[in-house]
Amino acid sequence: MRSPQRFSISLALAFIGIFSAVYAQDATSYFSPDVKRVGQRLACRCAGCRNTVGDCPMLHCSSSDPKRRQIYEMKQKGMSDDAIVSAVVREEGIVALSSPPAEGMGPIITWLGPGIALLLGFGIYSWYIRRNRKDPAPLMPVDQAVLDRFRAQIDREMDDSPLSDLSKK
Repeated sequence: MRSPQRFSISLALAFIGIFSAVYAQDATSYFSPDVKRVGQRLACRCAGCRNTVGDCPMLHCSSSDPKRRQIYEMKQKGMSDDAIVSAVVREEGIVALSSPPAEGMGPIITWLGPGIALLLGFGIYSWYIRRNRKDPAPLMPVDQAVLDRFRAQIDREMDDSPLSDLSKK
């Protein structure tokens, strides 16, 4: 039979061993300010959010948790932020970046394209309207007698209406 003191020590060692194994697997233990800073430059690719690796709020995210661990390990090796981002881009491609690089004609087309498309569309619409505009059909000549008869009927009905009594007061 074991002594109670020996049992308590065994229990404490078992608790410490289990706790250290669970703590080592926790993704938040890798989430340092360095990891967050580098993670802001990388896109979370879990398809459940549109955030970066640095600010993905999902618990146990299939994309950001391993990426945070990878960034943490690379930082422990002494790699710079740019070197880590370059390594991830080499591994996964340009889609790993949270925002595309601003080089070439891409940014110019992105900013000016919608305005040019609007102006072009407005020009085509205006040209179409001007080209297809038709003069209104001439009005039929109105018989003056018929017009006088309708005006007289309108005047009679207005005089007989209850509203005409209110306007006289």
